Amino acid sequence: MQDIERIFADMKKEIAEESKEEVNAILADVKKSEDDALVTMQQEAKKNADLRLKQELEEMHSEAATEISQVNSERMKKLIEKRDEYVNTIFTAVEEQLHAFVESDEYVTYLEKKAKQASEAQFEEAVMYVRDADLKLADQLVKAYGKQIEVKASDRIQLGGLIVEDKLSALVVNETLDEALKAQHEWFNKNSGLVIK
Repeated sequence: MQDIERIFADMKKEIAEESKEEVNAILADVKKSEDDALVTMQQEAKKNADLRLKQELEEMHSEAATEISQVNSERMKKLIEKRDEYVNTIFTAVEEQLHAFVESDEYVTYLEKKAKQASEAQFEEAVMYVRDADLKLADQLVKAYGKQIEVKASDRIQLGGLIVEDKLSALVVNETLDEALKAQHEWFNKNSGLVIK
């Protein structure tokens, strides 16, 4: 009987040991599964965090670029306004000087000289245009031109000077202060160094 008890005790011990090994194996599997799940969750969390960080950085870059663009646009607008203000001040002063010149005795001499130069174009059937206020100088201008020419008023001339047009060829000699000022304005814009970049 003792043998049976011993056999039962051995069997019980063996079953307990096998059960313990099985339990340990199952616990080890559970622990490994938990560790794997934790690693996967950590990787997923890092991936999500990296993605969110990337999105936020892209949004910040986009907002910064928009802000910089707006600041540059405002800066450019202010610089252009300031440049235009300087240019207008300069050319307003020039126009005032031209108006003063047109009221002086030198202007009549200037017109006569321009009429004489215009006659060098050898137009066959010419008409001379002046501003309305200069029509009183028609006889002097015809004399300076050196041959018969019709003198008419033109609203194309605001500041002063004259235009001689050939009716036959449609060629034009423009000796107006308006055209000279326009040419100076273009020259100034190209050469003044007030280019905004």
